[in-house]
Amino acid sequence: MKQLGRTSLCAGVLISVAMGGASLAQQGSPQPPPTRVISKIRGDLYKFQNNQHNSWFLVTPEGVVVGDPINAEAAAWLKNEIAQRFKVPVRYLVYSHHHWDHARGARVFDDTAELVGHANMAAAIKDAVENIQAGITRGLDRNKDRKLDRTEAQGGTLRQFDMLDTNKDGALDGSEITGDVRAPESTYTDRRTITLGGKRVELIHPGPNHTVDGTVVYFPAERVVFGVDWINVRRTAGNLLTPAPLSQWISSLKQVEALDFDLVAPGHGNIGTKADLVDQRQYFEDLVAGVSKGIAAGRTVEQLQASDLLEQYSWWPGFVQGRNRNIAHTYQRLKAAGSR
Repeated sequence: MKQLGRTSLCAGVLISVAMGGASLAQQGSPQPPPTRVISKIRGDLYKFQNNQHNSWFLVTPEGVVVGDPINAEAAAWLKNEIAQRFKVPVRYLVYSHHHWDHARGARVFDDTAELVGHANMAAAIKDAVENIQAGITRGLDRNKDRKLDRTEAQGGTLRQFDMLDTNKDGALDGSEITGDVRAPESTYTDRRTITLGGKRVELIHPGPNHTVDGTVVYFPAERVVFGVDWINVRRTAGNLLTPAPLSQWISSLKQVEALDFDLVAPGHGNIGTKADLVDQRQYFEDLVAGVSKGIAAGRTVEQLQASDLLEQYSWWPGFVQGRNRNIAHTYQRLKAAGSR
């Protein structure tokens, strides 16, 4: 396989940075206020960053189409910025998927905007409430009380524990985590095109991968695609312990790869090029092939993690930790599939 080694692409012209209210860390101590940035991607398409989360919006003469709200505070800030800078209302909000760290707060735009998501989203929200966001936190509820206490929570759920714990009982249930995620008001199954002010936004469902309700957003005139959590730029994959087979993750990436675009804008991290998406798909294929070969040879997870598997991607930030997690998840899934 080819050696990888490109410099990071820095896309966009900085428009503004603002600071909002502080959130609380896992022990209740104040954290720095959120960093919020709007930068131009191309034409009238903009990236909105709230700390480590990215969204987007497209400005037209007849109104604005926005992506994930991220949370109510971020959405309120963005709504005010759009009103002040562009003097047009938000007409559509497009969800990437139902997970709370991207989808909370759409109610902020609901006075003028139509909330749009995949046909599976409403059921996914219901499942997330009942199962404490199934697909991410299932298995963490070690005491089986259908809640997450502070010792069980991980990642963003732990970092924002105090904010999410609205009843202050020291534990999070599904309604607290996902309660501010509104179901879409209109849905689609395979593809949908939103046309506003002479501009087109294409919504594409790539099949199940990170979730069952994912949407890839394609901007044909701007030649940009946007995807969240399962599309990354020069980064290893996230949580692979989802119901979708790993082959479907690869199939989803191939569907996006087949589109005619130049730039890929992920929900986390930097904007990249189409070549970066090709590299991510190749990483997945090399991961699955390498772990499959290791299992066939009788190697353990620890042996594969100590090997040089995927070393050609070692220049990616956070490679070692991410690769080892991906190997463990892939090993677990392939062994489970082989035992059936």
